[in-house]
Amino acid sequence: MLQAATAGVSAQGGKTLTLAQAVDEALARNERLVNQHDTIAQADLGLRLARNTFRPKVTPNIFGSFGRTDVSSQTYRVDVSQKLVTGTELRLSTGTASAQIPGVTGGSEGDVLFYNADTTLTLTQPLLRGFGPSVARRSLTSAELRREEADRQQALAEQQVTVDVAAAYYRVLSQQAFVEVARQSLQRARRLRDASEAKLDAGLVSQLDVLRSQQLVAQAEIQLFDAQSGVEDARDRVSFLMGRPANDVFDVQADIPRLDAEPIDVARATAVALANRLDLKSRVAASSDADQQIRFSRNQLLPQVDVNLALTRRETAKTFRDSFGLEGYQFATFFTISMPVDRTAQQVEFQSAILDRDRRRREIATLERQIADDVKLAVRERDRMVRSVMSAETSVEIGKKEVEVAELRYQNGLSNNLDVVTAESALLGAEGRRIQALADAAVSRLRLRALLGVLDPRADLEGSTPILPMASNLDQ
Repeated sequence: MLQAATAGVSAQGGKTLTLAQAVDEALARNERLVNQHDTIAQADLGLRLARNTFRPKVTPNIFGSFGRTDVSSQTYRVDVSQKLVTGTELRLSTGTASAQIPGVTGGSEGDVLFYNADTTLTLTQPLLRGFGPSVARRSLTSAELRREEADRQQALAEQQVTVDVAAAYYRVLSQQAFVEVARQSLQRARRLRDASEAKLDAGLVSQLDVLRSQQLVAQAEIQLFDAQSGVEDARDRVSFLMGRPANDVFDVQADIPRLDAEPIDVARATAVALANRLDLKSRVAASSDADQQIRFSRNQLLPQVDVNLALTRRETAKTFRDSFGLEGYQFATFFTISMPVDRTAQQVEFQSAILDRDRRRREIATLERQIADDVKLAVRERDRMVRSVMSAETSVEIGKKEVEVAELRYQNGLSNNLDVVTAESALLGAEGRRIQALADAAVSRLRLRALLGVLDPRADLEGSTPILPMASNLDQ
């Protein structure tokens, strides 16, 4: 029946689109995923900026004349700095500036030009505030966490889009099959109407039988129209998720994978979900970041005590070349101590960090309980889907037999066409429920794997992958 429905639609000239192709196209062109790609790009830029903090900085500063060398106030200077993740900072400043001493008024000597040379290599090491990698690289750590979170959100969005595309895709397939079912029901209703009218002319049935058959035809036509409209609505939904124009024509494969009827261990499924759910990993990472924020805030409450080691050379040279000599360097050691009296801002930040950590821990515990409950509901829903498919298939078989018996009794004059009308309506409803049950079961499998956090959008679309991973994969 599904193949017949797809063959009828293929005659319209649409290109066959598999579910895997639809998902791949949605992963590349869906607006939500495109926006998520931009988020990842922004996280990359933020990570690049944070890493740049620990890269050498070179700043040249030149203020000089063109051609003339006897002009005062010329400056030639280069500053080089390097910050380490331990909080240590290295800074090299080397440069010179020209100056003049005016000549004696009325004397024979002209102005005297000289250079003030200044070269200093400084090492600064915080001892309290700003000491240690957890404090010095706080901005870099936050940028790395944002980048990892962007990847998790990307994977989570891909799983959700995959489920949405599969649901829309199977809805197209089920609606196409339902169109074929409604068309066959309409043909049977018309044959019944024609037979009733012929028997009325022969005086074998009453006018009521003809009216019933005409009503059945009208109902079948309405159901066919509704099914055709449902196909167009489902196509538009698939096109939207794939980023295609709404009027794009395509066909779908008439193949709905059957849901595996084997039972699922709820305890093992819960363990898989707790180990793989991306949103739970995000909460755990946020909690870890809150702990690091507490350590950073606690460090900011300490006084600023820095030790500075400097190797410096400050001399006056007669020429530009002599400004950068290797002699005359002196070693110096000094301390920097700073302690603000009002530390309200730092204390408030520290207390806020503690509250944020406690809140995030509660969120993790709440989400774990919610995941456990969701897994139980999903497993029960999956079992219900299996039973619904089996019940729908049984109902279809019974409905076909009821239609055959009702038509045979009507043709032999043992009953009126009311039994035929009732049997036709029941069969149509049973076939529609069967088609919908198959589609819902296929989507529920993907939703269950997404709920467990193990859905691979590029490998789990054929139904051959088990819902639960192997125990060895879980241990890994």
